[in-house]
Amino acid sequence: MYTGHVQPVENVQEALRLLNMQPNRYVVASITGRTFVLSASDVFTLPRLAGVKVGDVLELDLVHEVGSRDYTLRAQDPAQGRRKPEGGRYPLVLVHNTEKDAYSVRVGTDQLLKSTPKEDIMPFSSSWAAQLIPAGLAHVGAALSSDIVKVRCVVVEHTKGPLERIEKFKRRKGYDKVITHKQPYTRVRVDAITLGVSHST
Repeated sequence: MYTGHVQPVENVQEALRLLNMQPNRYVVASITGRTFVLSASDVFTLPRLAGVKVGDVLELDLVHEVGSRDYTLRAQDPAQGRRKPEGGRYPLVLVHNTEKDAYSVRVGTDQLLKSTPKEDIMPFSSSWAAQLIPAGLAHVGAALSSDIVKVRCVVVEHTKGPLERIEKFKRRKGYDKVITHKQPYTRVRVDAITLGVSHST
């Protein structure tokens, strides 16, 4: 988490206290494979959600970031501590967790390389998307805990898009057909953004 003066805040409770002092807050959340920047009372459109009715309450479980004008708390930001004291940057590496049989992105500091077996460390991707991670611009699926932030949404309507006309024909075959279609959508409103246990927007 960084303030406007680029001063890191290590304690999550302190971060939540600072965010609660702000008049407005936003979240970056994913739903149905799409990422949205949302604030309280925002209404956003999704492809039709099966099995939900108007008035149903949804809680978003993939909240990558919560912030305000002056503060931001991200689920994953490997950039912190990546710069070497003597200049330059530590590389990003994949560290294998044998208990969970999963990999996590870590900063390849000298201390990490010494304390972790070599067979559990792999070089991280050099793709353009991977390079966004040090700036905190890629979430790689990381999400904040529900103990930190909860986003409560309400389904407000099921609707359809404009009429689309699709014409299919085959030359010299006498085949000519027009298909009409309206894409179904679901409209959802952000009802509340709750920080910590008892603070909400």
